[in-house]
Amino acid sequence: RLVKMAGDRDQLRQVFINLIENAIKYGGPNNEVSVTLSDTGYQTLLRCEGIAISVVDKGPGINALDIPRLTERFYRIDSHRSREMGGTGLGLAIVKHIVSRHRGVLKIDSAVGKGSEFKIILPV
Repeated sequence: RLVKMAGDRDQLRQVFINLIENAIKYGGPNNEVSVTLSDTGYQTLLRCEGIAISVVDKGPGINALDIPRLTERFYRIDSHRSREMGGTGLGLAIVKHIVSRHRGVLKIDSAVGKGSEFKIILPV
């Protein structure tokens, strides 16, 4: 089913750019990235209908201890590697801020050696 969603097109575009660029940049040499969109139905977390957009990579994954800090401004798991690749430590902080302003949530699921999933759930 088609659903309409209200939101700032440019800000949401920035969310997708940041998530997809991160998945490509930090995914490693044999990485695969997929983007999926799904109707989530009623979301108790949002207290309304929602859609989910997931960006999944098959990269090296992220240590569970680092996940809660990923959306902090200027936080980098490996600052040396991030600087080499052009990372500033702001991308995921921007994603979280924009998603929150759209009354949505960002969920991060990852494990070392298993890849990562960054899912945003937005109200419709």
